[in-house]
Amino acid sequence: MPLGDDESEFFFQIARLKKELEASLAINGSLEKENQELKQEVARLKAQISSLKAHDNERKSMLWKKLHNSMDNSSMDALLQKSSDFIKVSEQSFEFQELAVKKERQKVTKPKEANENKVKAPPPPVPAPAPPPPPLPSKLLAGSRSVRRVPEVAELYRLLTRKDATMENKTNAAATPVLAFTRNMIGEIENRSTYVSAIKSDVEKQKEFINFLISEVQSAAFKEISDVEVFVKWLDQELSSLVDERAVLKHFPQWPERKADAMREAAFSYRDLKNLEAEVSSFKVNPKECLNSELRRMQALQDRRACIN
Repeated sequence: MPLGDDESEFFFQIARLKKELEASLAINGSLEKENQELKQEVARLKAQISSLKAHDNERKSMLWKKLHNSMDNSSMDALLQKSSDFIKVSEQSFEFQELAVKKERQKVTKPKEANENKVKAPPPPVPAPAPPPPPLPSKLLAGSRSVRRVPEVAELYRLLTRKDATMENKTNAAATPVLAFTRNMIGEIENRSTYVSAIKSDVEKQKEFINFLISEVQSAAFKEISDVEVFVKWLDQELSSLVDERAVLKHFPQWPERKADAMREAAFSYRDLKNLEAEVSSFKVNPKECLNSELRRMQALQDRRACIN
């Protein structure tokens, strides 16, 4: 073969290799670009997962606190119900004793009445020698019998009514200490509750700490909503050391409850907006799915934005 043909074939192979090298370099550049985009997507998803986990943990802590408060309130209601049942039983037993005393008193007073009537009965009338006068009409006899009163019987009735009054006064005087005792017992049961004692100990021991938190909340003023989120996160972490946040802070009337709640609502709304922004920025139309499903996803994001506003 002549030399010119070898040189032309050599140059042709060099050109072909150059084209293959350029194509491989272009493919490598596109792969590096896709790799960089995938790394950014992974970092964004990790940040979104961490924010969702933090939000979920905060929601779980709030739900746990509410559940703990409801359980404590139900236990206190059950304790008060038991004490009220005990009071009712004691009152019923006292009424039963009072009725028994009244029955015994009636049994004792009835024979006395009979004996007094027997002793104080008027003697039989002496027969008069003169013939009796004509009988009165039946109406007049009935009126005289209904109006006639014996002084001995009236005196006996007064004595009995006085005895009843003195006995009632004695029973009322005996009933007042019983009611006072039951009230004292209820107060003692409430004071011995571990939940109430824990709240009282927090109020006494954490007084300076809570006053510090009160001053921090009252003086809090931020220009950026992200600073509000950081402050609310710190405040919730500090208040989590208390037994019951609401029950303890009720003993501090200077606690700015409305301001703290408003800051918490703002922090939650800001966190929801950030999550929604991340979802919207990562939203991509999948050509394999139908148009209706994509429209539903868009509508769901729009509804979430409207709810946050």
